[in-house]
Amino acid sequence: MKKFALILLYFGLALTVFSCTSGTDEDPLNVFREIAYNSLTASEKSSLIGAWQNAEVSAWVDGNYLVTFKTTEDATLGPIQVVVDPGRGIVIEKLPRF
Repeated sequence: MKKFALILLYFGLALTVFSCTSGTDEDPLNVFREIAYNSLTASEKSSLIGAWQNAEVSAWVDGNYLVTFKTTEDATLGPIQVVVDPGRGIVIEKLPRF
């Protein structure tokens, strides 16, 4: 009987441990995408193609990140590119569009 109680105790503890682990599927780069998206004007936001969560994020100089949004004016002006400082959580600059 004691062995059965111990088995149940171990089983209960195992269930508790495994149920407490939280697995999130959220992309950690979405933080930088959101910071960059919030810096856009209303007209820039309206020209975006697709969701802002799909913006490309790449490494930039000095440990910063470059967030690139595809727009309807990419053929003439190019995409919107925003540089984000991950340490301070702010926009450093918006790169010029040609």
